Amino acid sequence: MVYMFMSFGSMHTRKNIGCCIIRVKNPEDANEECKRLNLMPTECNQTRGFLLSDEDFPQQGMELNKFYTKEEMEKMGFERA
Repeated sequence: MVYMFMSFGSMHTRKNIGCCIIRVKNPEDANEECKRLNLMPTECNQTRGFLLSDEDFPQQGMELNKFYTKEEMEKMGFERA
């Protein structure tokens, strides 16, 4: 199992919609897992996934399988995109 930091964006606005961290067996299954967990916004046209090590996951300060809005991301110190 690997941790994936998933970032969701809108092709129409070219803005970040939000993000989440999930755990999957295969990184190629990350989009489907986000859909299954109802974490992918309906207006999402662009998804990017980044592998996180077991050490990197806790450093993000995020809960597993929870969607964070762009406003919540900014409050946690993520750069505005």
